Amino acid sequence: MNKRVTTVTIMIIASLCLSPLAIADQNEDIPTNAQNTGVHDSLVAALSHANLVSTLQGDGPFTVFAPTDQAFSDAGIDLSTFDTDEENETLVDILTYHVFSGSVSSTQVTDGMTATMYNGDDAVFTITESGEILIGEATITTADVVASNGIIHVIDKLLTPPADLGDIPTVAQGTGIHTSLVAAIVQAELLTTLQGDGPFT
Repeated sequence: MNKRVTTVTIMIIASLCLSPLAIADQNEDIPTNAQNTGVHDSLVAALSHANLVSTLQGDGPFTVFAPTDQAFSDAGIDLSTFDTDEENETLVDILTYHVFSGSVSSTQVTDGMTATMYNGDDAVFTITESGEILIGEATITTADVVASNGIIHVIDKLLTPPADLGDIPTVAQGTGIHTSLVAAIVQAELLTTLQGDGPFT
């Protein structure tokens, strides 16, 4: 029995040593801590690609919801496809949707709380009956990893910023199946009207 207890204890200690929380250094900034976890290589690479490392090395404080490498893989993010200015702007938008300007610990989160993220979009928190904290559809798997300039919460999914809804003609044109409709709108000189405030159905 004692041998079994000892084995279990060793396994628990080993798992703690491998967790991001266990190896966090409160004297290091957020990017440095993320780089040292071993499960955020994709995040660090994405921050570098988007030229956001220096931003998150600033004084802050920042709260970063850090997707794991698996989360990036599940989302199908391939940095090699972000090579134009427009694509890089999209990457910046995605990454800054994971950053809150200010310090928010897990104990400060309430069910239904809304936070305006660094990119200007809102994210909503949910607390489940079992006590799990979600931001959007992502679960916080490791909370309150303290860095010198803020807090890191490890999450299991990539957050997706809310889609910006365009006007009716723009949305119709973007579907790829409403070319004739858009042409008819233009011919009827209704384009300016349908690009107005509306609302229209």
